[in-house]
Amino acid sequence: MPYIERDPANQELLSELLIEAYFPDVKEWNALYGSFFSRNYSGDLKSIYPETNTVHLSRNGIYDILPEKMFFDVEELRGKESRELAARLSEIYEEEKNIKTYFMPFDSFFFNQALRLHKITSHIFDHETALLLKQLFDYDIEAEENQYVRLLAPSLLHVTELRADLDAITQMLTEIIQCQVDCKVENQETILFTVHRHGLDSKEYGAFMKELKPLFDFLKEWFLPMEMECVYKVKDYTQRFVLSSDRALVLDYNTKL
Repeated sequence: MPYIERDPANQELLSELLIEAYFPDVKEWNALYGSFFSRNYSGDLKSIYPETNTVHLSRNGIYDILPEKMFFDVEELRGKESRELAARLSEIYEEEKNIKTYFMPFDSFFFNQALRLHKITSHIFDHETALLLKQLFDYDIEAEENQYVRLLAPSLLHVTELRADLDAITQMLTEIIQCQVDCKVENQETILFTVHRHGLDSKEYGAFMKELKPLFDFLKEWFLPMEMECVYKVKDYTQRFVLSSDRALVLDYNTKL
């Protein structure tokens, strides 16, 4: 199976990254190295055949980095006639294939080692934030069930810059909740966040309000000044005041108190 249909977006990506993303369950690969020269014409991963666990790479293998003199005496080609030279070059190409086949287990060993190291490194990077949050704030993000809190929690690593920055916090909430959020300081003790979510019925409104509570509790605990209370409301200012069985009015959501 040729790989990725020659997608130009993947040409410069590291083979280990692509293989981990597309074939995470394959543990061992047979790696066939081209040469670094071929990188001029293709990406790092030239092709892949998962049915035989074989990858073709545009890299220098062991054969390519060893001195050519170890295998062939190029001086013997000097002075040969064209037909004789072509025949000898054909022999050399065949011998090259055999030599590369001999080195393939070693190339494969080093490639699989590199793939394993890449997986370990990726795992560390993926869990780096969780480890820091646990060590620095005693907060276990992996145990967090609320989807919005999981998105906000990594910002704890920058809490000293973000605390009480209401403009930045409001923009973060807008991105996290995926709808417009406004912020207003009601008085010296209260900050009001208004979440603009349209078209909810009474059940959806109740569920959404319940889902937002852990988010704003988390926000109050970590990102707002200690003396300030955090109040939030969900509003729909777009629905017209029309009594209808299709779209029921919900007090203090799409109607005013």
